[in-house]
Amino acid sequence: MRRRLLVAVAWAAAVISPVGVLLAYWTAGQVPWTVPIGGVDPIGVLFPAAGAFLISRRPRLVFPWLLWGTGVIWTVYLLCFASIHWMTAFAPNPLIPYVAWPAAWLWLWVVPPFVGIMPLIFPDGRLPSRRWRPVLYGNLVLMVGHSLLLGLSPDPSFELGLPIRNPFGVEALGSIPEVVESWITPPMLVLSMLGVLSLGFRYKAAAPETRRQIAWYFYTMVAFIATWAIRFEDPKLVTLHLLMAAAIPIAIIAAVLRHQLYGIDVILNRTLVYVLLAVVVGTVYLGLIWLGSVLADGYGPLAGLGAAMAAGVLFDPLRTLLQAAVDRLLNVERDPYRMADQLSRTVQEAGDPSEALATATSMVRWALGARGAGVEVHGERLLSFVDGELGEEPKAVPLAWHGEPVGRLLLAGARQGREPLSVLAKHLAELAHAVRLTSDLRRSRERIRVTRDEERRRLGRELHDGLGPSLTSVTLTLDEARRRLDADPDAVAELLVRVREEMTHTIVSVRELVYGLRPPALDDLGLEGALRVFAQAPGPRVDVRVDGSLADLPAAVEVAAYRIAQEALTNVRRHAHAASALIGLTRVDGELRVTVADDGVGLPVSPSAGVGLTSMRERAAETGGSCTAGPRPGGGTEVIARLPL
Repeated sequence: MRRRLLVAVAWAAAVISPVGVLLAYWTAGQVPWTVPIGGVDPIGVLFPAAGAFLISRRPRLVFPWLLWGTGVIWTVYLLCFASIHWMTAFAPNPLIPYVAWPAAWLWLWVVPPFVGIMPLIFPDGRLPSRRWRPVLYGNLVLMVGHSLLLGLSPDPSFELGLPIRNPFGVEALGSIPEVVESWITPPMLVLSMLGVLSLGFRYKAAAPETRRQIAWYFYTMVAFIATWAIRFEDPKLVTLHLLMAAAIPIAIIAAVLRHQLYGIDVILNRTLVYVLLAVVVGTVYLGLIWLGSVLADGYGPLAGLGAAMAAGVLFDPLRTLLQAAVDRLLNVERDPYRMADQLSRTVQEAGDPSEALATATSMVRWALGARGAGVEVHGERLLSFVDGELGEEPKAVPLAWHGEPVGRLLLAGARQGREPLSVLAKHLAELAHAVRLTSDLRRSRERIRVTRDEERRRLGRELHDGLGPSLTSVTLTLDEARRRLDADPDAVAELLVRVREEMTHTIVSVRELVYGLRPPALDDLGLEGALRVFAQAPGPRVDVRVDGSLADLPAAVEVAAYRIAQEALTNVRRHAHAASALIGLTRVDGELRVTVADDGVGLPVSPSAGVGLTSMRERAAETGGSCTAGPRPGGGTEVIARLPL
């Protein structure tokens, strides 16, 4: 009952508000002088209606109420402003200063919320992040602080256009409110631009569906702020500015209807069906009564009875036909097997199972007409795929693959029955099982890589610290034996020299083996230091640039990055004829990006994958990453490897 009352109040104000705007402008037109009642006229006409439309579906969201409230307050402001001029001209009375008091400051409770706060909280009523709180506080300070200053101004004639004293004015303020008013536009414009900028950041970080919802409002606000910033005087620009203001609620409603923002499509579907049904059945009923009265004059009651029976017979078939037509218009599919077919075809176009499950989640939400849909995949780690808003208590449907629980389907506001849900749940269970297997496989590969590289590191340490010194000791012992032998010193000496040379080569081989397992420079200098040392070799000038921390890199990624950069730089020195090269290491978004670029002759027209490029690709693939080589913008060659962490 409380919700219905709120919706009724919102719609009542939405109906009254345009009447109030027209009354205000009619009243201002009766005054013999020009009333400075300019402003964003569509606010009072369109904003309350658009806000009431959204409130009827989501009364707990802040944004619809803010949209509705700005329009209603603007209408009250226009009525107060026009009334004081009319009363001054035709009916002077003691109430004029009291009516003029809200007319001096009430506009501040419309413009900052409209241009500054609403973009900050669209569409979910929350800020994009805590970093935008200062912008919100700035709008609130401007709105409350300046309205308080104007409300206490002793002489608000600069705001009203009439010599009216303020009954609540503070004489000590003097001309301070007027000075502040003359400088209020720049900070208000800056805060508005920051609000629109927050929409851009929200758009960049949002999912594709949310991006499409934001885009309508974002581009309209950009156009509105641009026309406001011009400080227009040309009547054509004024008209354009008003059109942009009128386009804002239209853009919001377009986002709601086109992209199912706030789940409004369910109301729209049912409204269209039953409005069209009432029109068609009513037309048939009245037409049959008229036809009966013409053909069977004097049998009016019988004609009415026949018309009622005919309308009753047509009701259900017409409802079915109209429902199908509206479903096609709003892209709603009710046949569960067609839903499953569309789901299968869409999933086949996806890449890996995770991408397929994310696509399937969006498809299920669309097919069931839900406000939000999500899939939880159970396993060693809980994986979640969400599209839309699930709310606090979504409906949970278990997903089982051959009797084994693999996850849950979460739905909010689904409008389809059990049969479509059960059919689609089977497809989702298969995808969830595939995602879990893929995730388990990736973790298994990661454990193998970690174990292998840790073992390599241990083996390298043993060979270097154990076998190397042992062989060196043998060599020194043989040298000592050579020096102490008395019998046949020439032959023994020659033999011992040969043994020493062999031991020396053995030591070199052991060190090369250790270097092949894991370059010692990585342990001594780290990845960046090892690459800088390697870059100092003769050849083109090589710079090493690092962006992000290289601490705590997995051993496999560290070795792969070093080997890929080493191989790419070797190719530069051998084949590129370059004057300079750049090695870039960037840690971002859960991966290490290795880039080697040169300004040399570039790749041939039809390059063949040689041993070096194949080796780089294999090393990247071992870590689950990728490596590509191609032309560098501006000339030369660029090798890019992406190694997931």
